[in-house]
Amino acid sequence: MILRAELLRFSRSAALPSLLFIAVGLNVLSVYGTSVQMGDAASSAVSDQAQTIKLVGLGFGASLFAMIFGALSVTRDFTSRAVGRVQLLVGSSNRLLGSRATVVAPAMLAFGVLGAASAVITAWLALPGAGSRFVWSHDATVITLGIVFSTVFAGYLGQLVAWQVRRSLVAVIVLVAWTLLLETYLIQLIPSVGRFLPGGLGQAMLEDTSGTDEILSAGWGYVGYVVWLVVLSGLAVWRLRKTDLAQ
Repeated sequence: MILRAELLRFSRSAALPSLLFIAVGLNVLSVYGTSVQMGDAASSAVSDQAQTIKLVGLGFGASLFAMIFGALSVTRDFTSRAVGRVQLLVGSSNRLLGSRATVVAPAMLAFGVLGAASAVITAWLALPGAGSRFVWSHDATVITLGIVFSTVFAGYLGQLVAWQVRRSLVAVIVLVAWTLLLETYLIQLIPSVGRFLPGGLGQAMLEDTSGTDEILSAGWGYVGYVVWLVVLSGLAVWRLRKTDLAQ
């Protein structure tokens, strides 16, 4: 009953459709704009398959918005001070964490699927206009699945970070600054460290890593993300038990 009520509450949240709309819209613009830029290279050595893969891979942009939604799914209850009542209803800090992860699962999946689908469909429509063909391949399949899973993981990463930060504005600023600036620089400047960060693990899911040792293989990318989620979940439970929500 509690999970059903929570699921209904989150499905009616204005944040979800708004962030989904922005994520899909920016994906479409990114893929289309890139396809236009590639138009001049359509007759070069760059194959249609390679161009398709490049455009499909741009679907990862939805992960940032999944991360923000994940954070807001936690922080808004701290802002309204409803988190204590929810914890009382579910029975413990562990169950509070688990119930919140469960109720946002459909939204996280929506970000992943729509993020990947918006890139694939836009690439399919845009490539002919750029003088190329949309050519599907095994690599495109791997990248598409990687987008879905990495976006879902990113959403839960944002949620778990929010259990520590607890304020919406601070959580959003921290996540955006980390994803777009700090983590990007670390991956570029210190790849031996960056490949173990969430962004580096996401690259492992989306890129051909056979020719480099600066990015982990796809399988280790998935394993690494699970490890991050387990560690952050443990920290979130510890934080809850150390506060007035402790049970």
